[in-house]
Parts: sequence; C-alpha cells; structure tokens
Amino acid sequence: MNDSGHMTTEDQGPTTDAARRAAVGADTQDVKQEAEQAVNSIRTILTQIEGLATSLKTWSDTTLDLFVLEVKTNIAAARQIVLCSIVFILLAVLFIFSLCLTAGIVTYDLTAHVLLSCGVFIGSLGLALFGLAWWQQRLTNFLGFKHTTEQLREGWDALSDKTQPGDADQTD
Repeated sequence: MNDSGHMTTEDQGPTTDAARRAAVGADTQDVKQEAEQAVNSIRTILTQIEGLATSLKTWSDTTLDLFVLEVKTNIAAARQIVLCSIVFILLAVLFIFSLCLTAGIVTYDLTAHVLLSCGVFIGSLGLALFGLAWWQQRLTNFLGFKHTTEQLREGWDALSDKTQPGDADQTD
C-alpha cells in the first residue's frame, strides 16, 4: 500500500507542478493583458488630453486675436469720436452764430435773394450737424468688447456643458 500510495503521490506531484506552472503562466498572461489594457487606456486618455489641449490653445489664440482686433477698433472709433466731437462743437458754435447773423441781416435788408441764401446756408450747416451727430452715434456702437465677451461666454458654456456629465457620473 505504501508503494502504491507512494506511487500515487509521485504521479500526482509532477502533474500538480505542471498544473501549478500552467496556472501561474495563465495568471501571468492575465496580468500582462490587464497591464497592456491599462497602458492602452492611459495612451488613449493622453491622446484625448493632447487633442483637448490643442483645441483649447487654438480657441484661446483666436479669442486673443479677436480681443486685439476689438481693441484696435475701439481705439480707432475713440479717435474718430473725439475728432467728430471737436468738429461738432465748432460747427454748433458756427451754427448759432450764423442764426444770429442771419436774423440781423434779414431784418436789416429783407430781399428774396438774401433770405434764400441764408436759408440754404443754415440748412446745409444743420445737415452737417445732423450728419456729425449720426456718425458719432454710429461710432459709439463700435466701442466695447461684444464679440470677445460672446466668444468667452460660448467657451465657458461649452466647458461647463462638458464638465456637467462628468460630475453627474461621479455622483452616481
């Protein structure tokens, strides 16, 4: 019995060692596959982060370019507003002086030609004043950073929309 028991133990020993080696080899293969999957998922995440960083850099560069363009537009509009204001003030003074002068000339020498010429002069001066006032109003629409703030708001909305589903996944 001892011999057969001993034989049984010897026969099972190598078979058990082979099974253990196969199990260890399978475990090693599983660990290698899991490690490869983890490395591949990390590479995928890094690629996505790189793409996001590239998109963010492009967006920030275009936002900065838009801001610089609007600063240049604001400076040009401000210069023109100052120039129009100076011209408007000078023409307004000339308009008031012309009204007074016309009233004096017309009352002194009431002729149709003088009345017509004074009316045309005052009318053209009034039209110039109206044009300057309209141009100043139009120039004030160029002041401000409307497009830059809109682009920043759109970027913020896009960023907050992307972060909201991630926050919802974390709380679940």
